[in-house]
Amino acid sequence: MADLDVIATTREGAHEAAKEAYRIAQDLIERGKRVRIVSKEDEDDRTLAANRWYWGVVLREISEQARIDGVRYTAEAWHELFKRQFLGFEIKKVAVAGRKKPTIIRRLRSTTTLSIKKFSKYLEQVQSFAVTDLGVTFSSDWYE
Repeated sequence: MADLDVIATTREGAHEAAKEAYRIAQDLIERGKRVRIVSKEDEDDRTLAANRWYWGVVLREISEQARIDGVRYTAEAWHELFKRQFLGFEIKKVAVAGRKKPTIIRRLRSTTTLSIKKFSKYLEQVQSFAVTDLGVTFSSDWYE
């Protein structure tokens, strides 16, 4: 049976989605399964324009201007540092064949899964750090 993942934009659409979720939940419960029902505000993923700006302006200017102990780092290296500093790690339990207990995996969070709001906050953190701690001056021509 497929999962239900619906974005509703009208009351009627939300009602239809809720009825379908109820039907699926009934079927799963009858088969002895647990059911998770989640309803939350939908957020758009970060935009391609924001991603281009992050890599083409923010990280590029940081990599051109910033030095740590006299060493210049690539945009990719700065990206890894900022993910570690501002996004952190996620912990997941994964079933592995032949093992009774799940394996714990620690994985660095990715910027690709951030919503527009969360990516905007991340960008503010990166830029603030770059300006205050690294002395980076962002050019004004990227606003045009």
